[in-house]
Amino acid sequence: MTKPQEQEQPKKEGESQVVDKRTKKKNDTNAAWNFPKQTLEEALEIPKAIEEKYASNPVDAEDLAKAVGFNKSEDWRFREQLRSANMYGLVEGSGAKVKVKITELGSNIVSPISSSIRQKALMDAFLNVDLFKNVYAFYKGNKPPEDEFFINTIVKEFSVPRERVDIFIKNYKKNLEFLIAFTPIEKLDESIDSKIPQRESLSKYESIASKDIVSTREFLDSCFVLMPFGDWFDKYYLEIYVPAIKEAGYEPMRADSLFSTGSVMEQIWEQINKAKVLLADLTGKNPNVFYELGLSHAKSKPVIFISGNLDDVPFDLRHLRVIIYEQKNPTWGIDLKKSITDYLKNAKKEPEKTIPQPFRQEIKKADEQ
Repeated sequence: MTKPQEQEQPKKEGESQVVDKRTKKKNDTNAAWNFPKQTLEEALEIPKAIEEKYASNPVDAEDLAKAVGFNKSEDWRFREQLRSANMYGLVEGSGAKVKVKITELGSNIVSPISSSIRQKALMDAFLNVDLFKNVYAFYKGNKPPEDEFFINTIVKEFSVPRERVDIFIKNYKKNLEFLIAFTPIEKLDESIDSKIPQRESLSKYESIASKDIVSTREFLDSCFVLMPFGDWFDKYYLEIYVPAIKEAGYEPMRADSLFSTGSVMEQIWEQINKAKVLLADLTGKNPNVFYELGLSHAKSKPVIFISGNLDDVPFDLRHLRVIIYEQKNPTWGIDLKKSITDYLKNAKKEPEKTIPQPFRQEIKKADEQ
């Protein structure tokens, strides 16, 4: 005997609303992301690789993945980075089997003919993401409020799912820091319809360094300097190291020029990871310098050594690129500056010669890929 079909039970009052809310939450969670999961600085690794390794010619995603450090183009980390680069308008072509082409905007950032072109292109890339642009306009370019109110605004006013808000806020703030580093403070209010943040609204993003050390960033690739602070070291840094590093085509960074938010050690670790090359002044055998040097070698980072005394350089590191300066020589400052520039340029061509043998495997793997 066939069992009679059960009649649909009438929904209790409010039940349909609960179901609708659950369905809506699920749909929100599965909805496509409308902002990049990576920062603009991270996404720039894609067009930089195309420009440096393929002379800005279109490249297969498979080859591009290897150029930025991944084994396969199907790697989800590469696909997220490529998708972010597309959202910022830096490249065209997203997927594991496509040809990726650098855009004019991307080219204006990685290989501009002037610093002003790079400044404008960076801001255009940030504003290419509609959500970033809309939030930026909402606050009229000023520093957003403290996190609780910022979170509520992003959720309620811009419909960002709450589980994605932390990523949005991190990327939004990191992008602002990155843009401010490249844009002269006095020109901020002149850019993009006068909506760039003013100096008085940027206290959270400003450097903790001495005003003498703060300067507008010029280059995308950075050289992180490991050295003691104070006394003559600061003078050497400003008058010798900074111009020598810039002459080699790198942006000089030092621990006291980092942003004030977050743990200092976390920021140093972040800068070591970001740096294309490092410069370590071993004079005086400063323990902090040697600790950071160990971290750098563990990450297979190229490091150029400087010292006013050969005895301060560990014996097992003297076969690497070491610059010894002699202050008794009348032209020691000029000679040191030239040596730093030359050594940094050589390190770009042959990074393995600035890394101890046990840590060269990562460089070798990258070359083999």
